[in-house]
Amino acid sequence: MTDTNLSLDARLGPFTVEGMALADQIFDLVGSAIVDGVLEPGEKVNDKEVAAALGISRTPVREALQRLTWVGLVEVSPSRYTRVTQVTDDDVLSTLEHIGMQASTALQFAMRRMSADELVEAVSFLDRMIAASRADDSDALMAESQAFIGFLVAKSGNPVFIRMMSETNLLVARNLRHVRQQEGSAAMRAECFEEMRNAMLLGDADAAERWFRTQHGVGVDTAL
Repeated sequence: MTDTNLSLDARLGPFTVEGMALADQIFDLVGSAIVDGVLEPGEKVNDKEVAAALGISRTPVREALQRLTWVGLVEVSPSRYTRVTQVTDDDVLSTLEHIGMQASTALQFAMRRMSADELVEAVSFLDRMIAASRADDSDALMAESQAFIGFLVAKSGNPVFIRMMSETNLLVARNLRHVRQQEGSAAMRAECFEEMRNAMLLGDADAAERWFRTQHGVGVDTAL
């Protein structure tokens, strides 16, 4: 949690205009501040104050806030407020379901397009995920899982899918910021990861996807 008594420019940190579009930079900066808790749930975000803190005009800030609203990190009530959204238990569950389905799609794309060396690299993520799961190391498991999914998305070879995942990255990270491995799930997760690892090495994308979805608890008929 960040000291809200600090000035906004101190909380957002130093800002330097780079080569990318200014609105995109503000989107990343403010979005990351929300994900990290620098800007807290329910906190008002004023375009004039943000612009003044960063020493820029209000136009790119407004564009960035509109995009953050579309993503779901910010909510707007006309003539009343623009503020950081709250994270509910339902939001967390919906996000877990979403990332489970989208990660499975990323796996399907990547399995069809990865080189042999890239497959070995993908499996190395799973090896670390298995080790973290068996050690019940929630922080390591979350970090390796996010890196694994990011790798699969990057290797998906589908620009539309990559852009779609990029647009929701900040929301997913914020909603799952405090999620940790569930109690009693370490052995089950490790088994799913091991079976997925075996399927990937055999080139069986469908089997790997089924195990990935089983691990996430989505899209699988457990009665079958």
